[in-house]
Amino acid sequence: MLHWLIDFNRHWAVVFAGTATTLIFWGVTPLAGSIFSKSLIEVRKEALATTSASLMPLQEQSASLNTNFMMTAYGVVWLGQALPGFVTTQGSLEPFELHGGHAGALMNTTWTARTKLFGTSLSCQAAEVRNHSSGYVYSNNKGCTTFPAAITLVPESQFGGRYIGYHTDQHSDYSLPGCGCRSDVNAHLFLALWGQSWTKHPEVPPTAVFCEPNYWTQDVNATVLVPTMVVMNILPLGPQHPLTDSQFNRTALEYNIGTGSQPISQRADISETTSLINQRAKLAEVGFNDTMTNMIGFALGLGRHSPAEYANAQKLASSFEKAHKLVHALAINDLMTRSLSSNDSKPAIISGRSNAIVVVRPLSAAVESLLGIVITLITGLILQSRRRRSQLQRDPASLTDMIRMMPKDSVYNTLADCQKPGAPRCTTSLIEGRICVSKTEAVNAHRSTAVLGKGSVKAPQDGADRVYPFETTLRVGIAFITLLGISIAVTVALKVVMDKNHGLPLPSRNTTVNQLILNYVPIVFATFLEPFWLLLNRVLCVLKPLQALSKADATSSRSLDLKYTSLPPQLTFVRALRARHYMLVAVCAIGLSANLLAVSLNGLMESSVHEIELAETFSPQFSPIFQRNDHSIQSSDYQYIAKTNFSDGLSLPPWTASDRFFVPFVLKAESGLGEVRSNRATTQGFGIQANCQQSTFNDTAFITGENNFFYTRERTPAGRLVSCGGFSQPFGGQNRSSAALEVFLQLRPVSIDEPKNGFNLFPQSSFLINATQDELLTCNSILVAGFLRGNLTVSFNNTKTQNSDISQTPDILGINSLSSLWMTCRPRLVTAPYDVTVDLSGRVETYEAAGPDEVDLQPFFADGVTPASLVGAVTTILSYGQDTQPYWHNDTLVDTWFAYFVKHRSNNSTIFIDPAAAVPQFESVAPHVEDVYARLSAIVLSRNQPWLAPADEKLAVSGFLVVSCQRVLMSQVMFVITVVLLALNMIVAVAYWTGRPSRILPRMPYTIASIMDMLQGSGLVSDVENVERWKTEWKFGYGRYVDTGGKPRLGIERRPFIIPLAS
Repeated sequence: MLHWLIDFNRHWAVVFAGTATTLIFWGVTPLAGSIFSKSLIEVRKEALATTSASLMPLQEQSASLNTNFMMTAYGVVWLGQALPGFVTTQGSLEPFELHGGHAGALMNTTWTARTKLFGTSLSCQAAEVRNHSSGYVYSNNKGCTTFPAAITLVPESQFGGRYIGYHTDQHSDYSLPGCGCRSDVNAHLFLALWGQSWTKHPEVPPTAVFCEPNYWTQDVNATVLVPTMVVMNILPLGPQHPLTDSQFNRTALEYNIGTGSQPISQRADISETTSLINQRAKLAEVGFNDTMTNMIGFALGLGRHSPAEYANAQKLASSFEKAHKLVHALAINDLMTRSLSSNDSKPAIISGRSNAIVVVRPLSAAVESLLGIVITLITGLILQSRRRRSQLQRDPASLTDMIRMMPKDSVYNTLADCQKPGAPRCTTSLIEGRICVSKTEAVNAHRSTAVLGKGSVKAPQDGADRVYPFETTLRVGIAFITLLGISIAVTVALKVVMDKNHGLPLPSRNTTVNQLILNYVPIVFATFLEPFWLLLNRVLCVLKPLQALSKADATSSRSLDLKYTSLPPQLTFVRALRARHYMLVAVCAIGLSANLLAVSLNGLMESSVHEIELAETFSPQFSPIFQRNDHSIQSSDYQYIAKTNFSDGLSLPPWTASDRFFVPFVLKAESGLGEVRSNRATTQGFGIQANCQQSTFNDTAFITGENNFFYTRERTPAGRLVSCGGFSQPFGGQNRSSAALEVFLQLRPVSIDEPKNGFNLFPQSSFLINATQDELLTCNSILVAGFLRGNLTVSFNNTKTQNSDISQTPDILGINSLSSLWMTCRPRLVTAPYDVTVDLSGRVETYEAAGPDEVDLQPFFADGVTPASLVGAVTTILSYGQDTQPYWHNDTLVDTWFAYFVKHRSNNSTIFIDPAAAVPQFESVAPHVEDVYARLSAIVLSRNQPWLAPADEKLAVSGFLVVSCQRVLMSQVMFVITVVLLALNMIVAVAYWTGRPSRILPRMPYTIASIMDMLQGSGLVSDVENVERWKTEWKFGYGRYVDTGGKPRLGIERRPFIIPLAS
């Protein structure tokens, strides 16, 4: 390709072709493989959307709006729960969806369309506060003045608050009409109070504000994230319009907010009928110790001010407005009912990000420039070729074709005369397919041979130095083979390093530089190999026919007639295969494989975002030793967490898995390599397994007694027998109907000394007051679960509609057809080390046991705490509260949290609680009871991390940071292809240089002169004129012969006129 630079004879066609080929090999090809880069691009499409849900009819709203939205608000405020789709803290959107669904596979897809926003705002004014002998009087000077009322706080509280709405029922302590504000114009007013205890600090008046909510709708352009429908942006398109009472039942919402219950009582699962959400534990975390109503808790949770700051009326009103907006948005969302209309079409925009192949502009500009130069050169080559008239009558692709072109002996004499000093200049020409020579004027002797190229027509003497082509010399071979070995070693080493270090960082922040290093340089290496193999291939194509002639026993088909030069050298493998020149076949194949090598090297290294692990040490937050198990703050927090996890898909608390709690360690969020996604380390995990066994009891005393004890005989760790009993008083029921009851009881030591297990009637005082520690530990760690069926006879009918509605309880006069399933669960603590991966908030992503369960649990306890006392404390918390009291029901709704969780974990199957169904089998229900207990106990342990001992500051936990960053990795497939191809290159190169042809030529037959020299005086020049094809019996060779002038020559002749070189 570049030989014309050395022997430039103004052969412009060679100049054009050689330069174009060079630019293609080392310019266009590698740059073209580097111009494309992977990147994320923004995609924006137009679509049509339609409203998919709208506000349900007014007459249905009161019955549909249960307390479930208040439970969701608790999850949002305190547990980090994500808002439902189309809901923001400022309001709720009317949902919409696209015609034809989600088009295209985009990342971070968003939909934007016109819709309605339902919102609210508060009109608040500071109340006039007047001191009174029995308390304070609050007035808005608009017809609402309250009676004196005091803010009651628990003794340890310093501050407290009240949310007093207009409506009242048995669940609310105060209402505005009950406090003296009876005007109907105040039917939507509420009073918010905050201050110090009046009984402790009568000199400090509380802060009071009267607020009235306003409800409105507004046309907006909303953007939501698919598929969660999280609201990303809202752009108002017009003014706010009032939401009228004919559209929205504001009374139902305000009644629910103020009292914690529905205006119309109706049966539902406990998750939808909980009136007062216990926020005490969460409020204690932010510095409040009082038990407060739902709205007070939400306002404090969203406001996040210090207790003293709420004395500012503006901050107090602002906090309540945030809470009111949130619960209103969630309520509106619950009141949305699906109503898809194909006629309601509106324009929408789909936006998102997509992986795409982008063009690196600087490199593409270089390719375009080079292509322009190549096109110019090829155009010049075509024009130059068309201007020259060809005298060739055949393709000079074989030695036979060259023999037919050779001049007669007289021409050789003329050439010899031209080489003498002072001889006339000779010019050669091609006339009718044969080389001719003519004499011109005399010239300087030093220029006599230039026209024929290097070489002389004078034959060398036998024994003169014979040559190897430079490209086939041993030093070139060693250098080439060494280069291939180094390239294999570098590729393998890079692969090992990248696998060990999860890739390598990008060489530069500049995309062009990265493409040049990662793509251009490897392809240049491949495009270097291809022309080099092309050169070696050409040498073989020239030498193979002569090598076959060296033994003077070759047929024409395997020597003179071989047309190896009519095609590009690497495409002659078929002809070489027919001639059984296997080395030439191998070289042709390797030359062609260079194109595949270029492809594999182009895709060898890829850059993308990967997660890598960096070794790190962490400080533990606690020691894995329980030294406390107090539960002074009785909280239903675990119930709400479990509900939002089971039903709403909210993640569990930090350091909590489905059935394990892990000892926390201090998280790290920074790394010099990229964004930290998660932390991974080995830490101790704790769980409690229920281990339930079936018990056989059937005693109507449990059903009909006013005070009932279930008891069982157990042995303490010291071997003493103790009676463990559980008090339960079932509520409610319908007369003469099939009913079901679910019982979950923690046992305590009781004063029963019966020889067998069973039920009996004992007064509540039968609990052992002076029970020993062993007796307490033995009984408190036992849980009894029962599923009962029967036909009740009651004193009067009563249907429970609220979870705390026990004001009227009918007496159970009798029961028929009693059947039951009882099980006794003896929970057991298990612990083992775990490899835990958590996100930056501590939520568990993955965990895997790093060792077997510990057999000896004593090292994990101190200060008198034991595994049994810990299990007892957890079971006590799970058994606490009114929400654990059983209730006879004749439907498939549940009134206790444990029964609700069992129902939910069984895929909402009602077979366990359906009074019309038979008592469930132990094998079908026990796994769900054990699963629920394990999950709830893990949540309880996570909510009581102070039970653990403080961490030893000298200890460190080994682990890893999981970092997301841009890394360069090797494709496994391309790595294998590359190494295999380079290894084949090396094998063929070794075979090439070890089996290269013998040195038989005084010069390489690259020029016309050198070929003429091999045929001077050969009888083949005259023989070829007498035959159409060589005779099959003729054998040809390269060696010594006597030419037609009687002189000895070294060249090509046929037997018997030639002597082989080996002779």
